[in-house]
Amino acid sequence: MQPLDLLVFLLIVVCGITDIQTGKIYNKATYPAILVGFAWNALMPGAPGLKSSLLGFTVAAALMVTLTLLGGMGGGDAKLLAAVGALKGYPFILAVLFYSFLVGGALALTVAIWQRRLLGTLGRVFRMLFAVVAYRLNPSVGPEERLSYKIPFGVAICLGTLWAQLVELLRG
Repeated sequence: MQPLDLLVFLLIVVCGITDIQTGKIYNKATYPAILVGFAWNALMPGAPGLKSSLLGFTVAAALMVTLTLLGGMGGGDAKLLAAVGALKGYPFILAVLFYSFLVGGALALTVAIWQRRLLGTLGRVFRMLFAVVAYRLNPSVGPEERLSYKIPFGVAICLGTLWAQLVELLRG
């Protein structure tokens, strides 16, 4: 395991714990990680390189800022993924995004089943997708349809990053 992998592991452990305990991912963890990622990749031999780091940061930030502006994610989630992108670079961030959304979907499904809201949730998702695809609308959700629960997506990002790290280590 490389020192950069240990940094990523430390970041996801800290952010995962704070997301579970407080529902927040703190700038005190993400901003330094972004700066360390750029510096590490620019200066250390064997690192992915500054270009890879900048591209990983940009891909994650662009996607997550868009989702944050649409109200689907928190700002801390966006910064955590951007930090992972800065640390590990591109194309690693693509695997992290894939696994994070897979874990996030599983968490959302589990919560919906646990709270006995699966059918209602699936119905809202279908109506929203239908409105977007069929009518090219930006559907608004009324107060009666707002979800009364939140998925700790920071935890999904942490688990998705860990999953991507394990796959990378196993491929060796």
